[in-house]
Amino acid sequence: MRISTFQDGTTADRESRNALHEILDSLDGRRNFKLEAGAGAGKTRSLIDTLQHILENRPEYLPREGQQVACVTYTNVARKEIINRTDASPHVFAGTIHGFLWEIISGFQKTLSQEIVTLPGWKHLLAEEGPIVDFSVSYDLGFRRIRDGVVWLHHDDIPALATRLFERKKFRSLVADRFPIIFIDEYQDTPAGLAEAMVGNTALPPIGSTYGFFGDHWQQIYDRTCGKIDHLPVTAIDKRANWRSGPAVVSLLNHMRPELPQAPVPGRNTGSVVVYQTNSWTGPRGTRSKKGQIPDLTLKETLRHVAEDSRQRNLIPRGEPLKTLMLTHSSIASELGFGKINEVFKYNDDYVRKQDDVVAFLLEILEPACEFFRTKRFGLMLETLKRSRPCMRNRSDKTGWADLFHRLDETRDTGTVGDVLDIVLEQKYFSPSRAVHDRQRKWTEGLSSLRAGEMLSEPRQIVEYGKLREVPYCEIIALRDYVEEKTPFSTQHGVKGEEYPSVLAVFGGWTRYNFPKMLADFPRSQSLGDEDRKRFERSRNLFYVACSRAQENLAMLFTTELSEEALKTLEEWVGPSNIIAVDYSPDGTPRITA
Repeated sequence: MRISTFQDGTTADRESRNALHEILDSLDGRRNFKLEAGAGAGKTRSLIDTLQHILENRPEYLPREGQQVACVTYTNVARKEIINRTDASPHVFAGTIHGFLWEIISGFQKTLSQEIVTLPGWKHLLAEEGPIVDFSVSYDLGFRRIRDGVVWLHHDDIPALATRLFERKKFRSLVADRFPIIFIDEYQDTPAGLAEAMVGNTALPPIGSTYGFFGDHWQQIYDRTCGKIDHLPVTAIDKRANWRSGPAVVSLLNHMRPELPQAPVPGRNTGSVVVYQTNSWTGPRGTRSKKGQIPDLTLKETLRHVAEDSRQRNLIPRGEPLKTLMLTHSSIASELGFGKINEVFKYNDDYVRKQDDVVAFLLEILEPACEFFRTKRFGLMLETLKRSRPCMRNRSDKTGWADLFHRLDETRDTGTVGDVLDIVLEQKYFSPSRAVHDRQRKWTEGLSSLRAGEMLSEPRQIVEYGKLREVPYCEIIALRDYVEEKTPFSTQHGVKGEEYPSVLAVFGGWTRYNFPKMLADFPRSQSLGDEDRKRFERSRNLFYVACSRAQENLAMLFTTELSEEALKTLEEWVGPSNIIAVDYSPDGTPRITA
């Protein structure tokens, strides 16, 4: 068998070659495999190397016309990277988990309509609609609805339905006819039960496709996902080099995870790791979702002081961007100036992932159109609005467009979201989406039906729309900067797979995570009971993901109080001299002394 050429030299290179040999041996023997590798170990490199080898020897792996190797990812960014690095080969199907699953199940319409009635979340809708036997099943925006003979699926329905189908041997065989080989990147994020159904949990040779799982169970940070898959019939392959981080960060990761020791590749700068703790704060601390955390305004000032102090100590080079990772979108909203938007919505995804139709229109249509008008890129402006049927028939229309956008620009600076929406809904030059019109109509109808003194209380989307109208429009502009990653802030969940030269990771209080307790429990983690261990691993995994994003320099800021046990763990990991106390003056101003 011909192996792709690699550059000779370091141990890390040899390890990569050995990992590829093991992967190809597994594929040749039709054995499912699992490449388990810590953060920065080059899982994506191994995946791409394998894909390129398959393409170079395609008849051996894809013997029949039309067959493809499937590469399943969990983000569009990862999907695009795979497409780019395989030169958009027609023999590689690269898709997100939902895109891939819908691709293979969408043709089984009768089976889907039969299985939908057993899924959670459909009881109320089906009770209203009645039998859906002759309805078509579709999936687009991810919202459950039944309209005009079509059943529209929710995002969560896709893996649930796929799991039901994969449990059938005939379905697995049909999938294998098109996809003899299926690779799953970040396997630990696979919805619970799906990997078992795909593999079939049967003796080798497998019935169906040959699966390659690439990932790291320590980076499982989402609920209802599989995590470890050691119980499945998969051949284990390890990688222990760290291609991302310098010695200081790798040392921290090895202290956390001694059972999977990593080595930095030659030539990396040593870098730095430092911890800032806020135990000296004596004022009130947060409750509920921000339990034990220093107040938001104090946090804002502390962040600035920590960033400046880390540069003064030459821990982070001056002028170098400092990627700040925070626990929640609400903390970032407060920092970046869209806190009122965060208060409007029950679910963060409605505004961060633009699942709310009005937010999607403002961020994806109106804001880009205003930007294109302001920079005189009128062709792009009309292209952005093309779904809105832009109207420009004569010279007076041109003047009208100019007047409209000058008015919008002024209102965007000084008015509310409602002020801007009213202008958009009343003008005649382009048509906003039907969803925006519907939301405005239902909100107006809801208000008109209220008695004196009453407040609109349902449905939730209409109530949120009314609240959103009252928000200063400048917050929409700030939100767009955040969503399009034009700020140095991200959530710790949102950067898995990413890397940055210097990172400031902020570990605060939230009901789902308790970092001080996790650190205190580290020495006795193996003796924890089942429930305590689940809570421990939830915090540990997110902590590991956040710390391992740093290539050279890592600063950690703990905004909740650290116990003596937690501090002792950190001292063992980074050394006492690298733990710095943030002091506070009587008026709450943070100060850091050398």
